[in-house]
Parts: sequence; C-alpha cells; structure tokens
Amino acid sequence: MSASPTGDASGGDGRAAGGPGRFVIRLLDRVDDAALPSAGRTLAAVAGGLAGARDRPRARLRRGRAAGEGPYSDGDGPPPPGRAGVVTGRVLEAVGRLLVLGLVVLIVVGAVTTMLRGADPDGSHPPGPGPGDAPAGPVEPTVIVGPAAGESPAAYTAEAAAKLDGLTRAAPDADLYAVVSLAGYRTPDEMLRIFTAYRTLEVFFGVPPDGMVTAATVRDPVADLTAAFDSEAAAADTRAHDSTDPAAAERARQEATALRARCGCLFAAVVRAPAARLVDLGRLSGVRVVDPAPPGISPAAVHFVPLQPGQR
Repeated sequence: MSASPTGDASGGDGRAAGGPGRFVIRLLDRVDDAALPSAGRTLAAVAGGLAGARDRPRARLRRGRAAGEGPYSDGDGPPPPGRAGVVTGRVLEAVGRLLVLGLVVLIVVGAVTTMLRGADPDGSHPPGPGPGDAPAGPVEPTVIVGPAAGESPAAYTAEAAAKLDGLTRAAPDADLYAVVSLAGYRTPDEMLRIFTAYRTLEVFFGVPPDGMVTAATVRDPVADLTAAFDSEAAAADTRAHDSTDPAAAERARQEATALRARCGCLFAAVVRAPAARLVDLGRLSGVRVVDPAPPGISPAAVHFVPLQPGQR
C-alpha cells in the first residue's frame, strides 16, 4: 500500500480525513505490511481505478460547462481530486482489505483444524468414551421402604400412616412413590379394580399360604399381569419336573395350576401418586397400609418391602 500506517493523508480540500475510517485503514496497513504486501498493492490499484471512474462523469460535466477554461477542457488530464473521491477510495480499499484478511483467516483456521484432526492418523490412541458411552449398570437400592427387620406389623403400620400424614400436610400435591400392602390376596381383576385410578409400577404375588413371592414390573397392567402369572407358572412346572422330593414337586405343580387359573395371589403393589391421593387410597376397603418413599427419590434407588397378609 502507498499510505504509511502513521501518515496523515488529507482530502482534496486540504482537510485531514481523520475519523474511524482512518483508524481502520491504519490498522489494516499494519496487517498488509506484515503479511499481505502484494495483495495490498493490487487492491490499492483497484480502489484507485474505481475512485477515478467515479469522478470521470463529473469531470466531463465540468469540461462541458467551462470549455477552454482550464487544462482539462481537452479531456487529456485527470479531474481534480475531491474529498468525496478520496473517501470513497478509502472505503473501497478498506472493504477489499477486510475481504482478503477474512479469506486468510479462514485458510489458517482450516489448516490448523486439519492438523489437529490428523494428529493420530494410525488410530493408535482412539478417543475415550463420552458421557453417553459410560457403561450402564444396575442401580443398587439405597433406601428400604417397608417394615424393618424384627418390627411388628402393628408398629410398622402406625409408623407408615404417620409418615404419609406428615408428607401430606407439608405438600399434598407432591408426587410420591409408595408400597401398598393389601389385607388379603386378590385376583388380577380385583387388583386392577383397586388400583384403576393409580399408576402402578410393580406388583407382588405368591400362591398362598406360603408360595414363592414374586415381584413383577408393570407398564401395561392387564398384559403384564398375565405375562407375569404365565412366566411364574412355567417356572413352577420346571421346579416340579426337576425336584427329587415328591412333596415339593406336588406343591410346585399346584402352584403352576393356580397361577394359570389366575388365582387370588396378588397382595401388594408399588404406585405413584400425589400425597393426598395416597391418603385416599389408604382409606379403601382391603388396603392395609400405604408406606411412602422419601420425596424426590428415584424408584430404582428404593427397595420396596410389602407386608404379606399372613404377617400379623
């Protein structure tokens, strides 16, 4: 570029150009002198040509109005440089320099990115796992909701009722998980009627009086209850076939038959509902106790332990 970074260029009327435009030009001059000398000279020439082209129509008008009055009447000389021409040239020069500078920045950034990506071309150091790649494992329950070891059913029932009452007074609309123990065994149809207005997550069942207790996850109550009974019936058939004790084999066969007949074997469920609605559930006939889990806890972190009807 022809202008010096510290020079004081003046307009055609003798006044300094100054202002923000001059600051930008001086800044770009430094960049050009350091990295883009040839591009700067080319742009300066283009800018000068554009500025001259912009003033040529005005010069022709002046020559037409003052024919023979000055050295420009014959069209051989350039028009006198005005302040508007100088400012326009500088604006065009600044725009051109900014475009070139932006192109250089893009090229440099692209080259650096390519080098960083290719720093390990043979793949000997694969990237480590991200947050979504962490192996998923079972969550160990940290809270037990149910009767403590050695606790009497009467004391447990009173404690659970007091806990639910306190939570309801504090936040009646708070969503809670709770294990609901029934006073007796229920068939799948009876169980569905009791919990029809509640979201059920898990059920507990076993062939009375002392059949193996099974917990089954519930998403679709009808389909999942049917599948759980059928699965446990098949497991009972396997126990009957493999048992070397005739009495144990017979009990297993009876359990399988009862489960396939949709026996009254269900005695508890885990539900989710607002605290006030859990109180209403506890008032239903046949419901023995509603024991809520601590507010805000995930059900995966809770081990729910229901009371069996035979526990008195």
